[in-house]
Amino acid sequence: MWNFDFDKTSYRRKCLEEYYRKEGLNACEFSCGNYKICSESQRERYKKQYSGGTCALMPFYDVSYNGIPIRVLVVGKETGYMKNEKYGTAKNFEENSLNVLNCIGWEKKNNHIKGTLYILQNIFNIHTEYVYSSYALTNLLRCSFQNETVQENVSATHDTAIMRKMCINHLIQEIKILEPTIIIVQGEWATKGCFLIREFEKVFGKSKSIMHNSNRKYGLYEFEEFDCMLTHHPAILGNWVKNLAPDSVWPMLDYLRNIGRLPIICEDSGLEYEKKVRPIVDEMISRLPSNDRLRGNIDGIMLKE
Repeated sequence: MWNFDFDKTSYRRKCLEEYYRKEGLNACEFSCGNYKICSESQRERYKKQYSGGTCALMPFYDVSYNGIPIRVLVVGKETGYMKNEKYGTAKNFEENSLNVLNCIGWEKKNNHIKGTLYILQNIFNIHTEYVYSSYALTNLLRCSFQNETVQENVSATHDTAIMRKMCINHLIQEIKILEPTIIIVQGEWATKGCFLIREFEKVFGKSKSIMHNSNRKYGLYEFEEFDCMLTHHPAILGNWVKNLAPDSVWPMLDYLRNIGRLPIICEDSGLEYEKKVRPIVDEMISRLPSNDRLRGNIDGIMLKE
């Protein structure tokens, strides 16, 4: 049986709102105290592309199945640049959360969104895309810089060791507030020297290494408070789905189910889940504009800045 603790999620939202206000991380009021040292760490001439970085918290985040909690936090490297938005990204925490929720039912999902949805469906063992309303999404970096000569190329963003060192504290605070049971880190940026695992161990205690792929690049780490999966990036969806990433994601999930840290969920539970979730989510999304505006294209017409 599915259960949702709306009061708990609401409390987490209030705590995050207060933290972002205090630290100046909303894009519309960006005043991060680390901005100067991070910008100066760039070796090339840079262009401030976007700033302000919050997580996106979905309305059904605090969910449990037969009494076993499933609080999923997905961690990427940086937020995507939205060139038609005033601040280059969502202006605040509330808007960012709604933009991510609005991907449900959106026909133009990119492979990153599809891949994240795919792993959520496997965790919850349900095939509805409404499972996208039961997780939180965040990033390590709170702002991003770019060489001025390639300003329009989002993939040309750069980060430095100083930026990672400064931003990790914000991620740690989000984890303390969200209390995830499973953290999914997407992409090899976090696997170099197990940077993220080392930083987590400074705060959450020593981890236990459970499994790795052959070159020890990706793997599962067990902390007392949560499990952390270092995974392939799902943006290359074809390969990610085709071979089911046998050296990482899927054996990890099987292991967590076998030891009871993830519940074993009946295949027909999707109907119960969607019955509880869909009416509320549909009502929320009905009040939002199309996600197409964030990508600069509505009915084939490019928006002007």
